[in-house]
Amino acid sequence: MISRVFIERPRLAGVISIVLALAGIISIGALPIAQFPQVTPPQVVVRAAYPGAGAEVLADTVAAPIEDAVNGVENMIYMSSTSDSSGGYTLMITFEVGSDPDIAQVQVQNRVAQAEPLLPMEVTQQGVIVETESSDMLGFVMVQSPDESRDELFMSDYTYRVIKPALERLPGVSRAQVYAPRYSMRVWMDADRLAALGMSSDDVLAAISSQNIQASAGSIGSAPGNGQMVYTLKAEGRLNSVDRFEDIVVRTGEDGAVVRLSDVARIERGADNYLFSAKYNGKSAVAIGVSRSAGSNALETMDALRAELDKLSGRFPAGMEIILPYDATNFVRASI
Repeated sequence: MISRVFIERPRLAGVISIVLALAGIISIGALPIAQFPQVTPPQVVVRAAYPGAGAEVLADTVAAPIEDAVNGVENMIYMSSTSDSSGGYTLMITFEVGSDPDIAQVQVQNRVAQAEPLLPMEVTQQGVIVETESSDMLGFVMVQSPDESRDELFMSDYTYRVIKPALERLPGVSRAQVYAPRYSMRVWMDADRLAALGMSSDDVLAAISSQNIQASAGSIGSAPGNGQMVYTLKAEGRLNSVDRFEDIVVRTGEDGAVVRLSDVARIERGADNYLFSAKYNGKSAVAIGVSRSAGSNALETMDALRAELDKLSGRFPAGMEIILPYDATNFVRASI
């Protein structure tokens, strides 16, 4: 019956078809664009680090206080956590669909703040990070040296200092996770020498902590107003060379004997861990996983990411290049 109306009035059918086509064209720009519709619940991630601790120690001293405090936060569905042998702890809290991710982050941050006094001092010094994160991975970026003139640590240090902050400033990017070690001062203790001197690793750690600090030295002089000058004293702060670390005094004896760090350990500038490394086409590389913010436009975010990578590559040191081997928006572009 309805078809008869359009058969008898072809102009009406043509007008309706044109209106529908125009409405479809206009709506393209307003449609949310992503590989999957926004049906996944928002997530808030809590990250903490306890250097030198194993998974069991993390579970008892870090995971338990934080999860006890976060449990029962408003609109939470469930939470899951992982503790690894390298001292890393990650807690992922999933909220009900439709929850405001920003409000959820604030609620989790308040709960975590209640647990911070119960955490080990080493964990609070590293900082407990609370941030929203989408379950969709936007892409993977690889930093590589084609002629292998740059080693992994150099590329990793450049990535942490320059590339990672630039990517995380882009709208729509929630996090840029670098899968590579950082520069670190490595202290390899000699167990036999420590035992012969009647010392333990705690003595070495205490000496390094007490002498590798940035302290205020104060000032000398008189208060302003009487014609005299006040001079601020500058003292040597944190140590940044192998020689300075080797001169750290671990113990002094009554007879004036001094045991320095170089006497009981080997010090070198290396990586903070040697647990993993990335390769691309058989060559050493630094991998960066880019996560998308909840509710952001994947295509616009990836376009901004590509433009930023082109800008950064123009300022790269010689012997380095940046590659984008995985782009999650390729599926969306092909579908459109």
